[in-house]
Amino acid sequence: MRVWPATSRGWGVLIVLLCLLVFLIRISGPSDLEGYAQHRNIGYVMDMMWGGNWLAQHDIQGRILSKPPLHSWTIAPFAALFGVDRLAMSLPSLLAVLAMALLVFELGRRRFGLLAGGLAGLAVVMAPLMSKHVALVRSDALFALLILVGACAALRAWERPDGDWRGWTLFWIAGALATLTKGPLALVLAASGLLAVWWERRSDPDTPLPRGSHLPGVLAFLVITLAWFLAAWIEQGQDLIDKMLKQELLGHATGVHRDTTPGENLPKPTLFLLARFFPFSLFFFYALWRVFRHPATHVAERRIERFLTCWVLAGLLMFSLAAHHRPDLLLPLWPACALLAGREMSRLGERVGVRRFAVAVWVVVAVVLAGLFAQYHVAWGGRAENTDISESVRDAAQAFERSGLDAEALEHYGTPVTFQMALGTLRRWHSPESLAAILENPRRPVLVAFGYKSRDEPHLDGPGRVVEAVFEWPEEAGDGALLRVFRVSPAGLTAPAE
Repeated sequence: MRVWPATSRGWGVLIVLLCLLVFLIRISGPSDLEGYAQHRNIGYVMDMMWGGNWLAQHDIQGRILSKPPLHSWTIAPFAALFGVDRLAMSLPSLLAVLAMALLVFELGRRRFGLLAGGLAGLAVVMAPLMSKHVALVRSDALFALLILVGACAALRAWERPDGDWRGWTLFWIAGALATLTKGPLALVLAASGLLAVWWERRSDPDTPLPRGSHLPGVLAFLVITLAWFLAAWIEQGQDLIDKMLKQELLGHATGVHRDTTPGENLPKPTLFLLARFFPFSLFFFYALWRVFRHPATHVAERRIERFLTCWVLAGLLMFSLAAHHRPDLLLPLWPACALLAGREMSRLGERVGVRRFAVAVWVVVAVVLAGLFAQYHVAWGGRAENTDISESVRDAAQAFERSGLDAEALEHYGTPVTFQMALGTLRRWHSPESLAAILENPRRPVLVAFGYKSRDEPHLDGPGRVVEAVFEWPEEAGDGALLRVFRVSPAGLTAPAE
């Protein structure tokens, strides 16, 4: 009886099935769309699909996009096919994680052997943070995939003795697409493994420097990135510069818009890497120790292990020095970690016995899957709050549709984006000033919706107005309601809002 798949195809099928199983566990659980900062991406997709804004989207609050729009564009075909819902917006993340796992498996199979590659692919799919992102409406998984593609292209170009312009072209194209996903840091992360060139030259002075023409790739990078940026800038003006370059790029790097400074929490990214990818991260840290103490004797294997090590350590250093700290930022480093961890797991299996080690691995997989089911179906802590609110907002939208009130007539103040997503409407939040202007001298009834995201509630009362509460969710919740709708009518007018 075989304990591992005996062929590449068998491992590929296993990785696909495990990834789909993790996705089904995630997507069948309670919605968490109100958590993990997914609301902005949801608003961008709604603005793109319903508002027709493809170059530069705005969220439900009217704020211009904080990241380039490639992630939203990848959602568009699924949203057109299935509608703007949780499944359609999650599918690009599923495909990105699956592609990462299969690419890591193929690279590991070729460089370290079939078992090592298979275990590396398994580590990509089963790591807790990856299983979170497999169904998350965020761009992190796509960003990590594109960095992996760029890093593989850079490694290939380095190892070709006469250089490889095609490899460098792929590197720059992947970098351009990653830049259109989350920003230009992608190029640095994808190229950081090339620091191993100087490490290798200390061991072997004959190690070739990377060769090959970068010109086609650089031109492709500039055309792809600048074409979008210039078109969006012409359309949106200075708001795009202020948001993406000043607030996001410089703000996250320097902490200007946060109460943090660069280097304030140096150990955090390393601790995140250990905890959020456990238990596979243990094998990575052991592999890291072996790379320094017992480097591979075979030249090709030593090169790639050092390439992967430099990729991870350079990324950890950058994230440790940055002012912005979030575990999800480490996603682009995990494919390199998983490759080294897969090799160590394979070596351990050879030492303790294939069957015994396989039993241990499948027990771990079963425990991880059970833990994922418990986490995403029987939520607790902060996640319970996210799912409770997300589910309640969806129930509120269903109840509002049953009320007979016109969703298109609502003026919104602090309502969650998923409320409008469920209703199929796209109406920006009002500011207190703009809402006051609408209610100054109402000539017809106005429906005003207040949500739990509003910090204060503007006064609706005023001379010549009649204010009536017409909807509340949960019912009879009073001031603790998640959503409240009022009809503001001119005095003496009782007709419903149109």
